[in-house]
Amino acid sequence: MHLSGQTPLFRAKNLEKYLGLDAIYLKLEGSNPTGHKNDRIAEALVKYAEEVEVKSIFVYGTEQYLKSIYYFASAKEFDIYAPKTKETTPYYKKYPDINWLTIPVKKNDSSNDVFEQYAQEQGYIYLSEWEKKPFIRGLAIQKMMEESIDKIGTVGNVWTQINGGYTLRSIYHEAMRKWVDGTMEHMPKFHCGLSSSKLSVLEESESIHEIVTTTKANTIAITQDELKEAVKLLRKLEHIKIKPSEAYSIAAMIQKHDNLKGNHLVFLNDGRNEIELDEISNNKGLDKEEVVAITRKLLEPYNDSIGETEDAVQKAIDKGFIFKATRNGEIQGICIIVHMGFETFIPSYHLAYIGVKKGNSGRGVATELINQAIEKTGGNLSLHVDIPNGRAKKLYEKMGFVHTYDRMLYKG
Repeated sequence: MHLSGQTPLFRAKNLEKYLGLDAIYLKLEGSNPTGHKNDRIAEALVKYAEEVEVKSIFVYGTEQYLKSIYYFASAKEFDIYAPKTKETTPYYKKYPDINWLTIPVKKNDSSNDVFEQYAQEQGYIYLSEWEKKPFIRGLAIQKMMEESIDKIGTVGNVWTQINGGYTLRSIYHEAMRKWVDGTMEHMPKFHCGLSSSKLSVLEESESIHEIVTTTKANTIAITQDELKEAVKLLRKLEHIKIKPSEAYSIAAMIQKHDNLKGNHLVFLNDGRNEIELDEISNNKGLDKEEVVAITRKLLEPYNDSIGETEDAVQKAIDKGFIFKATRNGEIQGICIIVHMGFETFIPSYHLAYIGVKKGNSGRGVATELINQAIEKTGGNLSLHVDIPNGRAKKLYEKMGFVHTYDRMLYKG
């Protein structure tokens, strides 16, 4: 089961109206476990380390990259090593389980090369954010494009930001594959946002320049003010949160969208719905009747009887979990989980109800609630799906649930 990927693809209708465009789709990579696109890469790399049966890894990269690798590697009980550098000093206390190593690097030597050589000598898998042969990372990022095309179909314009170029290359390869097999009628146009300083580096870097040339991508220089404005606009119109440092793609689209034909697909590396999740089952003074009423309203037209809903809510209060999703103080979704009283016979927990307010389609509210349920129960979780509710079944399957058996009820 993949923990990363299958992130929400959100139709930004308010932004469409504001910019006068037909269709804008935002790929919200902030819905991954640690809140970033890097989770896709980290999960694939850790899986590779398992495959080659090496239980020690050496990780080198930015904090977000380190965070992603740590999340998946620690879950698999890997020994994790990382270099002590000026940049990694703030991370020591955050990640005390990592073995921090002092490795001398001479003035004119490449830190990446020195750390890679050290890892090889020690028999560690070297997982660098700047690895020179990013084959596995490319396959992981291609899935991001594949998921988008499978829902949209033909894409007119793709917007991303460029650093080392591997994301642009990967999504281009997947678009090419989908065009060749007939899923798309034509190849999209690619547009990359970046800083002015990065633009000069791009011109000097032969490898990045080659990727930009091959993909025929447009490069758009973005100022800090434009990044801040893009962040504000996205939050105001669509309730989407994103860091300014990850807003180059959306800022580029806002700046250069005029006279471009077709729809628009924007990759947001850490973009996520402005949703707050709270566990309310252990709140003192919890109003059971209010929870029942909210649950029934959000579940329409798939409601059980009032008695069944009341029973489930009470069981969740007694020995289970209740999560609510809110935006600006307003309820957007609810999740009711009950304990079944078993440890091994069947899953200990059962997701009795999950309901989302209308108008949240594609915003990732249900995904956030289900992820919370999986995390809280350790994945020891089952659920039932009404046969006609194909949309819900598809979501559950994408998140790792499998159809195991059909339930039959005695009605004689």
